Formats: sequence, C-alpha cells, structure tokens
Amino acid sequence: MPGLILLAHREEAVHVTPHGPVRLRKYASRGEKSGFVRAAVPARVPTRDGGRAALVTLRPAAYSYAGAWLDGIARYAPQSADHRNPSASPESVRLLARMTRTHANGVPRQSDGSVGWSVPGAAARVWPDGRVEIRAGSVLLAVRLEGSGWDSSRVAAVADVGLRLLCAPQARHLIRTSEPSGWFRPLDRGYSGGGRERNGGQMYDGASVAACSCGWRKTVPSRLGARGEAEAHLREVGAVPC
Repeated sequence: MPGLILLAHREEAVHVTPHGPVRLRKYASRGEKSGFVRAAVPARVPTRDGGRAALVTLRPAAYSYAGAWLDGIARYAPQSADHRNPSASPESVRLLARMTRTHANGVPRQSDGSVGWSVPGAAARVWPDGRVEIRAGSVLLAVRLEGSGWDSSRVAAVADVGLRLLCAPQARHLIRTSEPSGWFRPLDRGYSGGGRERNGGQMYDGASVAACSCGWRKTVPSRLGARGEAEAHLREVGAVPC
C-alpha cells in the first residue's frame, strides 16, 4: 500500500481484506508526509462499536507490506472481540509457529514475559498482553492483538504471516522432524496385541512427522525416513536447506 505515504494528517483510508474492511488513519505533523498509520482490524463478527480485534501501527518502511500484513491479521482474527488480554501464552505461540527451526533448546522467556525467535532475515517477539512485533532491518510490523479470543494458534499464525513477509527466501521452507514416541504399552493406546513387542510386553512406535514452514507435512515410519522426505521436499520446491 505505497499510497499511505500520500495521506494527510488524520486522513482516513479503507483496505478491503477477504474477511472485511480495515480502516486506517494517518498521523503526521503539519507539513510532514512520513508520520505513521494506525489500522483497526475488526473481529470476524463486528459488534455495534466495531469490535476491534487488533490495532496495527505502520511506519513508512512497512507501508509496502501493509496490505498483506492486514490481510493476514484479518484472516486469523477471532469471531468476537472483548477488552481482555489474549488467552495465548508466548511460549505456546512459539511452539505452534511454523516459521521456527527447532525447539530442542526449550523456549527461553524474557523478564518482561515475552518470547522471541528468529529465522534467516527476520525475528519475531510476542508479549503476554498481545503485542506482536516482526522485525527485519529497518522494517517493523507491529500489532496489538486485543481480546481473549486470540488463542495460541491464532497468535502463532499471525507471527508466521509477518515472518514469511520479511524473511529471507531460504527461510520460507524451514523443515523439521518430530522425535518418535518410542516404547509404549499397547493397552494405553487401545491395542489388544499384535505388532512387534519387546521390552516387557511393550511396542515400539518409530513414526516421525516431517514438516515444513510452508505447511507441507508427512508422517513416515522412521525419523531417518522423515529426514529423507524433508530433503526431497526441499529439492522439489527448489529450496536450499538452512
């Protein structure tokens, strides 16, 4: 939305997303064209007062990303809005985000309760009060998600949208494989017997899920096989492993 730079102080505009209109307003000093833009993203089912679900702040460096950023936020906005903080926890948001490499080292939390992570070219940070920031150099995509309807999955999806917009091309396909669940007791999963049993009557589950930040995923019988499928996926999409 490069036209945002041409808006005058307090002039309004409307961006129509596939999920409803978003109203924007420019704030700038007299004679200044840069300033910043605020955009109010409504809940999927707006109330009489608008039912705002997110407040977006756009600086000039982010104007070219505004349309796609607002479309992504509107896509994952909850059905209804209230004046509470999101029900999401930052740690859960990072665990659910697709645009992450691995969680092998845990999810470190800062003293202000925020959690951050990075991919090649961009970094994300999420706060308990619903603030989400995606940064790449001088470009900052910032939003305050409002309402308890923002659960961890929705917030993670918004973070993924911002990271995918700003990340380096090689980061658009981040692959990972899950650790097999290993030995288990057949009755714990409702099995009455059969299969390969060892280790005191237990069965072994070596299945692993290969997943990519683009949404591709596949379950195979072994982790080695999952890694092979992930590498094949990268070759298929023409991506270089990060």
